[in-house]
Amino acid sequence: MLRFLSIALAAGTAILSTAGPSLAADMAAPVETTYQAPNWTGFYVGVHGGIASGSLGYVLPSFPTDLDYSFSDEDAVYGVHGGFDYQFASRWVAGLELDYTKMSLPFSPFNGGLNNPIAKVKSTYSITGRVGYLVTPETLFYGRLGYASISMEAEEGFTGTASGSVGATKAGIGAETFLFDNVTARIEANYVDASKEFVTADSQAFDPKYLVVNAGLSYRFGAKNGSAHAAEPAPTMQFSGFYAGGFGAFSFGQSTLEVIDNPVATTGPFASDALGFGGFVGYDFLINDIFVVGAEAEAAYVNAKFEDPSMNSFATGATTLFGTLKATYAISARVGFVATPSTLVYAKGGFAGMVMNANEDFFALENGGTKTLSAYQVGAGIESALSEKLTLRIEGVYTKATDEMILGNSQTEQVSIKPSLLSGRIGLAYRF
Repeated sequence: MLRFLSIALAAGTAILSTAGPSLAADMAAPVETTYQAPNWTGFYVGVHGGIASGSLGYVLPSFPTDLDYSFSDEDAVYGVHGGFDYQFASRWVAGLELDYTKMSLPFSPFNGGLNNPIAKVKSTYSITGRVGYLVTPETLFYGRLGYASISMEAEEGFTGTASGSVGATKAGIGAETFLFDNVTARIEANYVDASKEFVTADSQAFDPKYLVVNAGLSYRFGAKNGSAHAAEPAPTMQFSGFYAGGFGAFSFGQSTLEVIDNPVATTGPFASDALGFGGFVGYDFLINDIFVVGAEAEAAYVNAKFEDPSMNSFATGATTLFGTLKATYAISARVGFVATPSTLVYAKGGFAGMVMNANEDFFALENGGTKTLSAYQVGAGIESALSEKLTLRIEGVYTKATDEMILGNSQTEQVSIKPSLLSGRIGLAYRF
């Protein structure tokens, strides 16, 4: 077709050059081209990798009441996925996906204990339904819900180990966009929560749940064949200049509570999950219409509360809350690839601060207070145009303190607190 059009245009130019302006005016007519959207219906396979932040509920028999702990651990994850999608309208896609994710979350909360770790989450597989909306013909924003199986092992008796799996619910959000031909990229955040406890023969009960943020690549069979549904090309988004926006977030946090002068007595780290929100401003430079570099500043309200049920006092009704991660802020560099004229795939990283409050009612002699801890932040996301000025983004962000909060307790400078936070976010931005 392109060869035919080239020959026709060359011939038309020669005729017009000899026939005069009036004939050229008569013959001048626009050449219509038909936009062909990619085909979302069909099978796909892919790989993914990211980070998991987990929480392990653990009840420790004690007198006069049992101690209900929520311990934490973090680890890199990787896996494979595959599924089938069906585009049932010009903008809607539904499908079914299977995935397997390998991880290693060894929960080792008792430094002085004989059995460490007390439990370990090793992997998960899931089958979930996906329903998504095509914000552009090439970019899908979706939610998922389904069944997962968590493979784990736990201490049993004094030296034994029990292995098995426990059923769970998996829910998440994500964004997927075509990079080229049949290849797509995705960013997603998934929450996995065990539907029952993992119980060992000696009646110890473990309740795992975790947040996974990952990026992935998929190969979609038949995508180049084109969609059966008519579609208009998305508006070209100029990813340059100032922008500002807001986001909602679901986060898993962890915090150490380390006894500096007696590491054997240290318990933790402890887990907390929280809903939050925040805002951001930034500036992007568009390079050669395909690469983006920029800077972004953000602030987020977190309010993740960390508790140690063993308390720090023998007083009846003493508080278990030892710390609260109130907020984070960051200044990051952003680097992106314009995957389609309206969609940006990006990574970011930079300096951050974590506003941590130590509860003075928990520590002896009213030690406590609020301190902003130095930290770093890294993340990745997909941002796509809803209109000529408005974009929708999904991103995963990990923030970790490089500094710690040193507190007195029964002695000066006896305890340290050091938090980290994994977040899945969805947000809107307005581009000026």
